[in-house]
Amino acid sequence: MRPHFPSLAALAAFEIVYRRLSISEAAHELSLTQSAVSKQIKALELFFGHDLFERRARGLVATPAADLLAARLAPCLDQMEGLVREMHAVRQGGGVLKLAVVPTFATRWLMPRLRHLAQHHPNLVLNLSTQLDRFEFAGSGLDAGIIFGTPDWPNCDYSLIATENQVVVCSPDFLQRFGRPAKRKDLSGFPLLHSASRPNAWSRWFEAHGQPEPAGISGPRFDLFSMVAEAALAGLGIALLPEILIREELKQRALVALFPVETYSEGAYYFIYPKHKAHMSGLQTFQTWLLAQAASQ
Repeated sequence: MRPHFPSLAALAAFEIVYRRLSISEAAHELSLTQSAVSKQIKALELFFGHDLFERRARGLVATPAADLLAARLAPCLDQMEGLVREMHAVRQGGGVLKLAVVPTFATRWLMPRLRHLAQHHPNLVLNLSTQLDRFEFAGSGLDAGIIFGTPDWPNCDYSLIATENQVVVCSPDFLQRFGRPAKRKDLSGFPLLHSASRPNAWSRWFEAHGQPEPAGISGPRFDLFSMVAEAALAGLGIALLPEILIREELKQRALVALFPVETYSEGAYYFIYPKHKAHMSGLQTFQTWLLAQAASQ
């Protein structure tokens, strides 16, 4: 059994009184009488067994007990507000989804499509967070994720979004300054851009083409593929990038493919979620939309 709680109205009144240090201003903000607000504060003081404010001639002064309550209460009220919004969204035929996404897929593939999602599913509330490393659903508050790799999470279901193809690219400006490598083996003489999330990508690429890895491959390293793409656009070197993340740049010839696109066999993009959340309305709506978007590409 949960212990008895003070009323939510009294806690909301306290938050305003604490912020303004004025019963009259809080009463005005709440559209209540000063007497009603004072009774709510008094009820909290009786409940906790502490004075929350000292009444002085120049106004109220918060006590240490009030400072503690305010510090702990603010995030609780924020969570309650979020819960109310989620419940309204579900009632209106939508839902709420807390989604973790690998960063560059989020910025370069998902974000440009969210306007379409909002237009077709206006009652779906999507809360995004980026996760570069493997995460766990238990205790995270997450409902689902978009990952790259293999969907080996325990007690989870998944759907394939897309396999990954890699392409070697650079900017037209880079080609003008340094020339175009005639063969794959010639890349060892050019500055190569590296991603920290896949530190062995170039080594594996050379190996896949039957070539020894060049000693001390030159070129800067970046945390995210999005940074690597921007570095390539700036003409800093040649990049090995997932084709799905730079289609627009290739289409506009802001980046030039030096060799044919190749399948990357060590992983794919998946939509993954705990089995016990499969019937969430927001999750179902988003999954249907996501897979339709992926199929249309």
